[in-house]
Amino acid sequence: MTEYLAVPPARSVHGTVLAPPSKSATNRALVLAALAAEPVEILRPLESEDTRGLATCLTRMGAVIESTGEGVRVHGPLGTGSGRGAVVLDVGASGTAARFLAAVACAVPGRYRLTGGARLRERPIGPLVTCLRQGGAEIEYAGLEGFLPLSIRGGTLGSVLAGAPLTVDASESSQFLSALLLAAAALDGGLSVRPAGKVASAPYVRTTVAVLEKFGHGVSRGPQGAVTVARGSAGPRSYAVPGDWSSAIPFLAAAGIAGGEVRVTGLEWPSPDADARALDVIEAMGVSVDRSPHEIRARGDRGTRTAVSVSAGEFPDAVPVLAALAVFADGESRFRDVAHLRVKESDRIAAIADLLDVAGAGAAPGDQEIVVGGTLGPRGGVLRFRTVNDHRIAMAAALLALRLPGALIENPGCVAKSYPGFFRDLETILLRG
Repeated sequence: MTEYLAVPPARSVHGTVLAPPSKSATNRALVLAALAAEPVEILRPLESEDTRGLATCLTRMGAVIESTGEGVRVHGPLGTGSGRGAVVLDVGASGTAARFLAAVACAVPGRYRLTGGARLRERPIGPLVTCLRQGGAEIEYAGLEGFLPLSIRGGTLGSVLAGAPLTVDASESSQFLSALLLAAAALDGGLSVRPAGKVASAPYVRTTVAVLEKFGHGVSRGPQGAVTVARGSAGPRSYAVPGDWSSAIPFLAAAGIAGGEVRVTGLEWPSPDADARALDVIEAMGVSVDRSPHEIRARGDRGTRTAVSVSAGEFPDAVPVLAALAVFADGESRFRDVAHLRVKESDRIAAIADLLDVAGAGAAPGDQEIVVGGTLGPRGGVLRFRTVNDHRIAMAAALLALRLPGALIENPGCVAKSYPGFFRDLETILLRG
């Protein structure tokens, strides 16, 4: 039975939201803590479907993860999973976990079968596998070429390295490059990786580098974009997870849709996070944004926003929310260089276009972009927003509902993938009546 959540319109928004912990940083910290020589306490990690799935797989690979008063303590080493035959690593819907574990499993002892849910088995992993094989990894497709599931003989990555960097095509996902850099923390000789061409969502690689350095690993840049990771010998005793920009952006955009003022605390500023760049777009659309190390504040009226034309390839997770804000702009907005949105948890270009069609706004999806019309057509009765089981699409639908009566959001529970408390926290800043 399909579940729907009714979100009545809001008169305005007002209040303060503590940003949830970063999913990106939590996932990277879990992997690096499991590879560390000594136990590491991760403070304020995100609790979500994605992070729990990754933690479960790391446990199956031999890690011990125990709760503490402030987070979790992770003990390695990996490569000591029990049981005969291949250890099954089922990451569910998490593309991040799939890419990270594909590389890490090649670097630690054991035999593994890496798999996931139906949608994840449609998302590409071929460029990462090709690069891992360059480095000597014994990794085979257990089904369709280029996709999960994978059969992996661990401990083979690095067996044929001779100082030259590996080359990876990261044009579809920066996670391919990040996965290799994380796996380098398991190799005594480290690893050097060079991207072939443009890296999709490149700021996420900077997040990976920042967490590697926090864990004591050396990272250096070389010619042609090569990144070299030298395994460190001493890591931190604890790591504090910063706030999640991807999950904070909807609250800041809400001020530009419903009008009012929202403060988001718990975010790192300045930040290497990809979606921190979406602040500039929100500001360009006529929302006042104040940035400080203590909070990010957004203020806006309920009037018409300003249309924008931007290259959004480096902050794709923010595009659904930015498209929802663009619905209320004067004129067409264009979000370019987002072809990789088609291989996310859903085909997000198609999913955004469907949301906006239900809302009565024009949208023109393309191969590399999506154009959002700023004129709302007449719509009456119930508006059923389809989320296609994608957490970012559900968040965008919630923002549209702030101005559109009769909105029902399909499968609202899909936000548990990254932010289980999203609708609860959104409700705390809504003023109605």
